[in-house]
Amino acid sequence: MELHREGDYQILKIGPLGPYNNNAYIISDTGARKSLIVDMPAESQQVIDAIGELRVDSIIATHWHPDHWADYDLVRGATGASVFVYEHEIRVPPERIDGRLHDGQEIEVGGVRVRVIHTPGHTPGSICLRVGRVLISGDTLFDAGPGRTAAPADLQTELRSIADSLLELPPETIVWPGHGNGTTIAASVDGFTAFQSRTHAPDLHGDVAWI
Repeated sequence: MELHREGDYQILKIGPLGPYNNNAYIISDTGARKSLIVDMPAESQQVIDAIGELRVDSIIATHWHPDHWADYDLVRGATGASVFVYEHEIRVPPERIDGRLHDGQEIEVGGVRVRVIHTPGHTPGSICLRVGRVLISGDTLFDAGPGRTAAPADLQTELRSIADSLLELPPETIVWPGHGNGTTIAASVDGFTAFQSRTHAPDLHGDVAWI
């Protein structure tokens, strides 16, 4: 677990969880005793235990892939919270969600504002969430490169998402992804610049690293 405190709120990173080493997050206003959960991977009992006496108003899934939903029933049942995904996300049964988010939308958690950033590429409806100095990047941006893509066009879409929507954030922004270790926007800018300076095969996609 890692904890980031800033002003009246905190973000708890919980992971690795499950067979794919997922991370889940709890964003909370501890004074107001309200919180929001990001993703529901396997072994999310650890997330439930970490909530304690906080009230969970919302659960946000960064995208539809099953490893980010594996403990949906557990988390939904324990919290009774509403579940949200991005408006353009695919393969999400409508009965499993309570609403869809849009780019630039702000979700209030007590006095904390969580901003939705649409970053398609890994999936059509992939999102990142910005909370102060922290970016929860889902499977869009990792410490070593972009998230895995299924086709060359998806990689190009994801690279544009990263360049246009994420790399313009302050360099000191902490990046906490859906799996593995975190990084910063400054380090991501360096990696992206190095990647773009090289020539790549036109069919490049899949697991891609900056260097």
